[in-house]
Parts: sequence; C-alpha cells; structure tokens
Amino acid sequence: MNKSQEVASTFQKRPAYQYLRVTDNLPVEVSSRDDLCKVKLFNPTGGATWWIAAYDPETGIAQGVVDLGIGFPPSYGDIWMPELVEFRGLFGLPIERDLGWTPKTIRELLEK
Repeated sequence: MNKSQEVASTFQKRPAYQYLRVTDNLPVEVSSRDDLCKVKLFNPTGGATWWIAAYDPETGIAQGVVDLGIGFPPSYGDIWMPELVEFRGLFGLPIERDLGWTPKTIRELLEK
C-alpha cells in the first residue's frame, strides 16, 4: 500500500480519522486465524467495532473481525472500506480509529 492508497475520512485531518496507513504494514489477505488485527475502528455513537487484519487497496476490501454491537458474537469476514469511510452516525460523526489499540490475533477476538 503506497501513500495514495491510504484510507481516510474527509471529516477532519486528524489521526483518529486516518483509518488505514502505510505504516500499518497490512497484508493483502489473511493467511490464518493467528494473523494480527493491527487496526481497530469503532462507531463513537454506536456499538459497532471493526478489527482489521488485511487490506487490498485494489478492491477496497479489508479482512478482519466485526462486532456490530447488537448482541451477536463477533464474526470474521470481509469489510468494504468505502462504506466505512462514507458512514456518518449520530451528530454526523464518522467511524474513528482507536489510536491506543494493542494488536490481537483474529483468534483472540473471536473468542472474546
């Protein structure tokens, strides 16, 4: 992923809205459930959380764990990043990146 392939919201130019960065060194696809989710995104006005383990800049699809915060257990799958970038919750707030996130494996997140 080069600099032009970073994924960011146009909401503000603050670190919490720069979702995926070159320095994350995300692979294009997940190879096992032991891969690290290096990025955590969340809805600040809702319960949804996305943990990103891989990202393909050509398709805009990330892979990782999703917890929609509606009572179902977290699940592994594909995440359409353009949809997250465009999303606006209550008060017009976008998805944010957890800047203090410590990476965990897919397996750890699915077992929580």
